[in-house]
Amino acid sequence: MNRYKVTPPNTNTVTSRYKRPIIDRLLGKTTLEWKCDDGHDETISASLRFTDYEGNLPSIYSVLRLPYIMKTYIESKHTAIMSTPVPFLVMDAIKFLDKIFRPGMKVLELGGGNSSLWFLERGANLTTYEHSSDWGTYLTSRINSKPEFYYTGKMNLKIMQGEETVRDLESHDDHTFDIILVDSMNDFTRRNDCMRAAMKKVKKGGWLILDNSDNPVNWRGADLLNGKDMIKFTGYSPMSLFVCQTTIWKM
Repeated sequence: MNRYKVTPPNTNTVTSRYKRPIIDRLLGKTTLEWKCDDGHDETISASLRFTDYEGNLPSIYSVLRLPYIMKTYIESKHTAIMSTPVPFLVMDAIKFLDKIFRPGMKVLELGGGNSSLWFLERGANLTTYEHSSDWGTYLTSRINSKPEFYYTGKMNLKIMQGEETVRDLESHDDHTFDIILVDSMNDFTRRNDCMRAAMKKVKKGGWLILDNSDNPVNWRGADLLNGKDMIKFTGYSPMSLFVCQTTIWKM
């Protein structure tokens, strides 16, 4: 599917449904629908068990990691934080991050969770924006339970959402962070708005990451970096049996 022939949504008013509830749920065949500014309707469908929203097949590496993915999927049914935390990104993107990461890097993430503990365990100076105070409290308690692993003194957790988050992000000095991960929940803090602010805050030679970059609701944010060096990963991610996409730009 050539996504440049589809008009992306300007807002988050995108509906998601299974047209045939039983069969489509089994195949992960998801239909997205939205109305564009000029009034016309757009619709795309993808069988997410097998491709991402843009029709890309999963990487061989992520397919080979399916036994691990199934293990984390089962574990996620019992706990929100993994016994061995790992980012909720395409497996190839995690492998890439593990290769480029160095202790002491300044990292900012929009949307906290397993990725927060993964970064902290590796010695990041971490700033995390999270919309939910309850989730933030739970996340902090998990970090404090193992300070020898998670370097609690190096995390700055900010509970805020929406425009407040974007304004606070814009208040950081430009070219400050080695890595910025945009993985917020769009219902609370729009990733497209975060991308617009975050692209100025990454150091020259640093990395900007957008998860679920294949989802139409995030296309406008991805398009802001057209022309930049990028790596696009499509495949399975931990805790999920759907194919998705993670894009990483070198700034």
